[in-house]
Amino acid sequence: MSTSDSTTTRRREQQRSADTKQTILKTALREFAEHGFQSASMRTIAERSGLTHQLISYHFQSKETLWQAVAAHVYETLQRAREELIGQARTGSPLEQLRQEFNAYFHFTIVHPHLHRFMLQRREESPDGERQEWMAQHFLRPHFELVKPLIKAAQKSGDLPKGEPVLLYYAMVSLANTLSVMGPDIEATAGMGASDPKTIKAYMKVMDELLFKGGKA
Repeated sequence: MSTSDSTTTRRREQQRSADTKQTILKTALREFAEHGFQSASMRTIAERSGLTHQLISYHFQSKETLWQAVAAHVYETLQRAREELIGQARTGSPLEQLRQEFNAYFHFTIVHPHLHRFMLQRREESPDGERQEWMAQHFLRPHFELVKPLIKAAQKSGDLPKGEPVLLYYAMVSLANTLSVMGPDIEATAGMGASDPKTIKAYMKVMDELLFKGGKA
């Protein structure tokens, strides 16, 4: 076999391996999102993906390793969505920059329901709390540290109320989660679909009035 043929074969094998990993991650994401870590199983993920249990174990040696890979995939997807919406440049006042962050995360929860459900399910801790600590170290603290200066600056200018920044941050996160979490209740109460563009626009208008001093969408 020539060097060129060998290189082509190696690239094909690498692509097949990458495609297999993506299939596993997408299937595992749904399994973890629907059932949580404890109830999810590698064998069920294999059945749902149409792959063998041995192949999944080859790529991801344990359920814990697979869960961590899915978590990384979820937050990488969130980061890409965030950059698509607000870009590298940060413009406006600290409050407007916080609005950009809120808006990006809010739309992420609507567009990627399984990814968002996984983020909610991941709060299910292992008995010793290691999974939650791993998540905090790799994703939660870094993102909070990114927006903490904006919150403190908006507090200093009087655009946000005084108080512990992390509590204000998670109050905003909770509000951004509302349509995804409470969507069925909202629809049952008022007939408004959580994924309806009119509902999304109306909700962001409410958030602008409540949090961002009437900022325009």
